[in-house]
Amino acid sequence: MPRLIIRSSDIHAAGCFTLDDIPNKTRVLEYAGERITKAEGDVRYEGRPFTYLFGVGDGEVVIDGHSMAMFVNHSCDPNCETDEEDGRVYIFSIRDIPAGQELTYDYYLYDGDDDAPCHCGSKNCRGSMYSPEELRRQRRAEARKKKRAELAAKKNRS
Repeated sequence: MPRLIIRSSDIHAAGCFTLDDIPNKTRVLEYAGERITKAEGDVRYEGRPFTYLFGVGDGEVVIDGHSMAMFVNHSCDPNCETDEEDGRVYIFSIRDIPAGQELTYDYYLYDGDDDAPCHCGSKNCRGSMYSPEELRRQRRAEARKKKRAELAAKKNRS
């Protein structure tokens, strides 16, 4: 395992940086922490601006991350990705990463009611930590809501 350090990040407060060169396809670290239900995570983090929850399996169980992996920030142009193996979540490099670089992966958030703005600064930044699919779902839901409001307003004028 490569040596890692937590330090100030331009993406979000603190980030996880490598002290060693990391070759492509290297297991970098495990996303570890207490396993709780998604519902318990919702209650635990109600009203908090940040969570460190990572869905496992079908997403009904989440890892409440309190390890070095919780400092791996989101990027729309990541140098790592996650993979689930036997119910455990690992972060792997997806390209060679030079010493000193911040480790990132695309969070691909799949649900939520709050904004999740992205601050990665990559040229392909989609502006959100939500997955492209979730962003499409949110846009469709907003369009349906707007359409219902327009129909109700039109009905009230009649």
